[in-house]
Amino acid sequence: MSRFITPEKLDLLFEKLESLGLDLLYLSDSESHRDVNMKYITGHPEDASLFLDVRNRQTVLIPWDYQISKQYSEVNQLVNMSDFEGGVIAATIETLKDLSRKENPKIGVPKDIPYYYVRLINDQLPAGEIIYDPNNIDNVLDKLRETKSPFEIKLIQESFKISNTIVDNLEEKFQNSNNIKTEMDLATYVENRMRHLGAMSVGFETLVASSARSWQIHTYPRAHPTLQMNRPGLALIDFGVNAKGLTSDVTLPFVFGKMNEKMKKIVETVQQAHDESVEKLKEALYLHEVAEVASSIIERAGYSMPHSLGHGIGLTVHDSPFVRKKPTHEALLKSWEAVKIEQGMIITIEPGIYEQDVGGFRLENDVVITSKGPEIVTNSRPLFIN
Repeated sequence: MSRFITPEKLDLLFEKLESLGLDLLYLSDSESHRDVNMKYITGHPEDASLFLDVRNRQTVLIPWDYQISKQYSEVNQLVNMSDFEGGVIAATIETLKDLSRKENPKIGVPKDIPYYYVRLINDQLPAGEIIYDPNNIDNVLDKLRETKSPFEIKLIQESFKISNTIVDNLEEKFQNSNNIKTEMDLATYVENRMRHLGAMSVGFETLVASSARSWQIHTYPRAHPTLQMNRPGLALIDFGVNAKGLTSDVTLPFVFGKMNEKMKKIVETVQQAHDESVEKLKEALYLHEVAEVASSIIERAGYSMPHSLGHGIGLTVHDSPFVRKKPTHEALLKSWEAVKIEQGMIITIEPGIYEQDVGGFRLENDVVITSKGPEIVTNSRPLFIN
């Protein structure tokens, strides 16, 4: 594995950081605070500190596991913490001092950096200036990951392929006799199946909701060990496959038994919102235009959608961009910016309606924006189980 960022985007990142007046950008990833941007920039999977030396256009990585980093990372300088008495923190401090040759270096940090690390920098470099500017620093990183390179798109195809096989397997399994009795049975089957098909891991914790609680947007626990899956009504499973470092995100809705009129209206409305949103992607310039199509369809039917229409996927299940309506609140409008639909985006389209008396119904597929327009790359569809 090499880094996910392209050389062109890395150059752009350095240019943006320089325009912000930064000398260094400091990123950190550990069990207590994950920052996927480190993996994006270097290819190293986890647990490390990363400095971007803006003036010299250099990447300097201090990993917890030096041997893994030699295998996976692509950086200008790799620091072995074993060379420092005091481990990775001592290595990070000494590396920072070495990089901060300027008398008063400006060191940018992302919004999720632990306060302890900021204090550490201040203690060791009292003349340095910590720049905490999420609207610029984090926004630069998010914008870079909004569009995927051909390398990333190639990698994620395997996640789509496995997801589609699982959807087909589930349709066959539920149409015939099967041993999936509870929500947990379904989650276990899907997670075992994706690994059998070659996945590295789940993209996120699998969410299963029988009709007893599918009206909850995100169930807790994610899959219940005793609730029966095949009880009449609307149900769903929301799962992600991480095959080669990037995750898919699919919600497969079920209808168990006969539908009453309310269920039928919900199913038809969500299907229409899904299909017309994908169709709108072909002509729209901005993502909020697509979200507003889905919301208007759902609202005309007398319902509301309590979440965004979709979001980007990639190294995380919620990458930028988000597919949501233009805000109306004055405070939100101040920082709102229309997101243009661009080639290389990989987004979900997932309209949903949630009613406690009949359950929830969400239909989610993944879409790649290509040079020829949007391409639906997953095959989620309503499954009707009599």
